[in-house]
Parts: sequence; C-alpha cells; structure tokens
Amino acid sequence: MALPAWADDLSALGPTARAAFNAEMRAAILANGDVIARALAEPQPARSEMQQYIQDDLTLLERLAPDLLAGHAVALFTAKDCNTCDAAIKDLTEITERYGLTFIQHDLQAPQSARWAAALGLDAAPFYVLPELILNGHMPPVVLEKHLAPN
Repeated sequence: MALPAWADDLSALGPTARAAFNAEMRAAILANGDVIARALAEPQPARSEMQQYIQDDLTLLERLAPDLLAGHAVALFTAKDCNTCDAAIKDLTEITERYGLTFIQHDLQAPQSARWAAALGLDAAPFYVLPELILNGHMPPVVLEKHLAPN
C-alpha cells in the first residue's frame, strides 16, 4: 500500500485530515486482514537469522570465556590511544568493588588480546565481555550495574 509523500510526517496533519487518514488505514487493514494475518503467521526470516547470529555469538563466548575471563566476572578491553578507557576502568572498578566482583583488563596492544578482539569482531576500545554478553563502547555505570549487580 503506497502512502503519499506527506505520510512520513503525520504530526503535520490537522484533526480532520488525521481522522480521515486513520479511517482509510483502518478500512485498508480490515479489507486486507487475511494478507496481514498470513504475513504475521509466516516464519520471520529476519528474526530467525537474528536468532542464529545470537546463538553463534553465544557459542563463541562460551568457547572464549574461560580463557578471556580467567575466572573474573567481566573482561574490559582497552587501548593506549582510547580517550574513554580511563573512565571505563574507573567506573568498572567502582562497580566491581561495590558488588565484590573482579574484572580483568586486556590491552589491545597485546597479541592475545588482539586475537580475542578479532574473533569477537571488535577492534575499538573500550568494550566489555561478560560470560553471555558483549558491551561495545564505554558504558554508563547504570548499564554496567544492570548486568553486574546480583539479582
């Protein structure tokens, strides 16, 4: 169903035009309910493809985690030329101390750290690796706490 060019900014519609548009959309949906139902009932390739990516990532983390985490709750990857890495270290230190956890820091200059980063498909520091999650970029403390705080 093609929409007019102005349809991408529905906030510009006045009350009468909005009511008419809503009525037309409702009529179109009701008239084509079978098409919509079939579309929703069919397998969603994007969803199943995304699920496969997620499973592949989890499998990779499961394989790498014992060495990469070395018994710690989280691994933080940093680099010498990273302008947010010091803040990431500070935040992570405060949070892990608060919850009685430990983290390990991997410098991307080290060959093994660089190999792990490449295997994970990451090349820019900082990023965090948890047993079942990767957080890319410097995370605000609230995000880190969400993933590290005991339930």
